[in-house]
Amino acid sequence: MTHLFHKILIAGIVLALNAAPIVVYANPEPAPAAQTDKQKAAEKKKKEAEKAKAAKAKEKEKAAKAKAKEKAKAQAQREKEAAERAKVAQQREEEKAKKEAETKAKEEKAIRDYEKYQESLENPRLEPISYFNLGFRAGYAAMMDKINGQYVGAGTLNQSNALQQLKGGPGAGLDFTYNLEYGHFLFEVGLDVRFLNSTSCYGFTATRNDLNYPGTKYNYWFDNLKETRNMLEVGVPLMFGAQFSRYYFLVGAKVHYGIPIGYTQKGQYDIVVEDPALLEPYGMGIKDLGGMVKNPMQFKQPDVSVVAEVGIDLDEWLQRQPDPKQKAKVKPGQRLPFGPQHVHYRVGLFAEYGVLNTNATPKANPVEFAADKVDVQHTNTMLAMNGDTKLNNLFVGAKFAIQFEVPGKQERPVPPPPAYAIYSVVDEETNQPLQLALVETHDNANGKIVLRQKQITPKGLRQKHGLGSYTVNATAENYYPARQEFTVEKVGTTEYITIPMRHRPVLRVRVTNKETGMVIPATVHIYEAGAKTAAYSLNTDSVNGSAKQMLAEGPLYKLHIEQMGYDPLDQAIIYIGDSINLELTPIKKGEVFIVKNLFFATNKTRILSTSEEALNDLYMYLARNPQVRIKIIGHTDSVGKDDANQKLSDGRANAVKKDLIERGIEPERLEAEGRGETQPIDTNDTEEGRQNNRRVEIEIL
Repeated sequence: MTHLFHKILIAGIVLALNAAPIVVYANPEPAPAAQTDKQKAAEKKKKEAEKAKAAKAKEKEKAAKAKAKEKAKAQAQREKEAAERAKVAQQREEEKAKKEAETKAKEEKAIRDYEKYQESLENPRLEPISYFNLGFRAGYAAMMDKINGQYVGAGTLNQSNALQQLKGGPGAGLDFTYNLEYGHFLFEVGLDVRFLNSTSCYGFTATRNDLNYPGTKYNYWFDNLKETRNMLEVGVPLMFGAQFSRYYFLVGAKVHYGIPIGYTQKGQYDIVVEDPALLEPYGMGIKDLGGMVKNPMQFKQPDVSVVAEVGIDLDEWLQRQPDPKQKAKVKPGQRLPFGPQHVHYRVGLFAEYGVLNTNATPKANPVEFAADKVDVQHTNTMLAMNGDTKLNNLFVGAKFAIQFEVPGKQERPVPPPPAYAIYSVVDEETNQPLQLALVETHDNANGKIVLRQKQITPKGLRQKHGLGSYTVNATAENYYPARQEFTVEKVGTTEYITIPMRHRPVLRVRVTNKETGMVIPATVHIYEAGAKTAAYSLNTDSVNGSAKQMLAEGPLYKLHIEQMGYDPLDQAIIYIGDSINLELTPIKKGEVFIVKNLFFATNKTRILSTSEEALNDLYMYLARNPQVRIKIIGHTDSVGKDDANQKLSDGRANAVKKDLIERGIEPERLEAEGRGETQPIDTNDTEEGRQNNRRVEIEIL
């Protein structure tokens, strides 16, 4: 029982302890009314803030979503563009690969076609080839007469004293012919027209007795009787021959029908009378024969000439090949269209000699007299001397012909596929392509330029070449020239020519003031060891005081600077690729230096124009050193009077002062003084010494 009571008591205490907070929470302590309203307002404000914060967070979240959406959209667009670019790049690569494959296939096909064509040339099929020719001839023509017998009649031709001289003349011809070529064999026939001009000169004597005065004799001396004969002949040539490579020959005959188209006769004669009543003969004067021709020449028909012609084809120099883009497509078995490849040219030498006598002039005396007149009344052509006089025609010269080939079914020539050389110029040390270089290629066989100077970029240069051995010369700025030989041995191939070039060392010079460190525009002379004249002269700029020059390798060099207002400087060059900083020491107060290359008119104070550079250097020195004051001192040699020399030195010093003032130097910085001949620096006994004494010095004040 006791134990039960204890258990009930403990359970009640535990329940009481657990129930106390619940009671307090369920029954809170009542608050004042004002405090409740304030709490409500705070709670409302807190709710509104939370609501605004939630709205702001919502807006922020919305903006973030929109931004993320835009970003995703932009990313998608970029990916799309990248994909399109990749697609375009892939298409380009495919097109490039396709084009390269097509080009390679074409090149391989061209090689196969050319090899097939070469095989056909080695085993050609004989097929006749027809040409229509238009030929032009020009050369020397002659009508060679052969006079037999004596002049019988009123006087006698004294052949022992006769003179007969053939001079000939110009000839021209035009022919229209058909030419057949079968293998090496040639046949030609057609129409031929030629013009012959020939001149012959004669000299002879004739004697005549006077009927009225028995015993009186008249002697006629004919001097340089000149006959000019013109003939036009139309005929038909018939010729055979052969052609080997580019050379050909033709022999045969031509049958012509001659037409005289002009005949003139000129000359003079002298009459000498022998009278038995007089001791000596006497002359009756010289008379002309012009315009007295009674019986000109006539021809027999036809005129047959033997003909020979040799020459050379000019196709390899003159023939023009067709444009492959405009060439008509011809299927196998069809006739080729006429084109420039069917026009051929040839030039040759020819000789044509008439084997038949073409003279048909009736027999007549060379001169005719009247019974009652002393003078000659009529003349006849010398071809009328007698019936045996012969006339043979000769025509020799050069011929140019144009041949029009009749297109046939023969295969068209297949040109050899081109071989290429791809040039690239690289730096010898880095093996990197140069940004810009120039190349020029020569044929080793004849020295001719096959590739005139062209620029090469890092991409290289692709150039067609024929078979042969070549030398390429490359030049580039700041590099030594390079040369390389290569050979193209097979058509349709590509030679890769890489030309390494060695970089030339560049000497860089910078001139500064040793005390201030300021740059100095100066002239730097570079001498080879032992030389008296400068091999190079550099002018440093006024901004950086620097200059550069590439020097030839081999010699030893030294620098020399002699700048106005500074001590001269000499320095050896150890390496022609060095960068040298030259520091010039300014001349100190009280020091004196000579103004070189300052010239005056003889015995005058006028400064010559050749002194401009020296005066400008002096002005620039004073302009760059505004704190410096100088005294200009004039000196002369000992020639002349002392007073005159003193006056001349004063004038020259003041002339320099005036020039500097006009250039902008303040007068208070300049003094001028003449010292005449009192302070020589060399002997006055020689011209060279006197020239050294005539000087202008600058003293730093």
